[in-house]
Amino acid sequence: MTIESKPLVMQARGLVKRYGQVTALDGADFELRAGEILAVIGDNGAGKSSLIKALSGATVPDAGEILLDGAPVHFRSPIEARRAGIETVYQDLAVAPAMSIAENLFLGRELRRPGIAGSLLRMLDKKRMLEISVERMKDLKVGIRSMTQPVETLSGGQRQCVAVARAAAFARHVVIMDEPTAALGVKEGNMVLELIRRVRDKGLPVVLISHNMPHVFEVADRIHVARLGKRAAVLDPKRIGMSDTVAVMTGAMRPEDIPAECLA
Repeated sequence: MTIESKPLVMQARGLVKRYGQVTALDGADFELRAGEILAVIGDNGAGKSSLIKALSGATVPDAGEILLDGAPVHFRSPIEARRAGIETVYQDLAVAPAMSIAENLFLGRELRRPGIAGSLLRMLDKKRMLEISVERMKDLKVGIRSMTQPVETLSGGQRQCVAVARAAAFARHVVIMDEPTAALGVKEGNMVLELIRRVRDKGLPVVLISHNMPHVFEVADRIHVARLGKRAAVLDPKRIGMSDTVAVMTGAMRPEDIPAECLA
């Protein structure tokens, strides 16, 4: 099945977001299909961060609509987006270094023990959380020695894998990743890219925001190019070169000049 024939999971139509006199989104459109890695690229000020914040509930657009599985949704906060099955991995990771890997996976949604111990005494079911954590990490083939070791003992790439695994464990619809390899070396960056592929192969669509064009071309099924607060084009990385993609992103190539076979 081709990407174009897969069902739409998430859409945005005509999103507008203004901050005083500055227009961050100027009628932006967006489409994410099932089982794909969609890279979102754009120059500084292109509106990609504002778009992702609107999709993840971090900001409320002034106009336009967002649809999830074809139904309109109105997120007022990231918590509401999470309840709808949308998980976001931010560049700063948001992990607690002193806590164990298992505790980080369940951070903010800890499991309580059954019965009175959980409901009245609010005791955590640490054994169950550890079992699920081991299962999730094994499922995503993340090689970590012990799930009880503190996150601060891990490398940067392993910490990023913990953040990605946490998102994949709880996401039901979409995983959004904001510059997941920005602060990593080559080896650790490749480790995270491989994990992103595994998340996609499990059936979850992934939105990947990145400035790293080689990484984009390595893993993306389609490339959403943001420019001046709008969607300039959606490109097929298998049919267009990196230099032409950058030309579209910077405005050196107009969208109407893109060969039809390069559009996705």
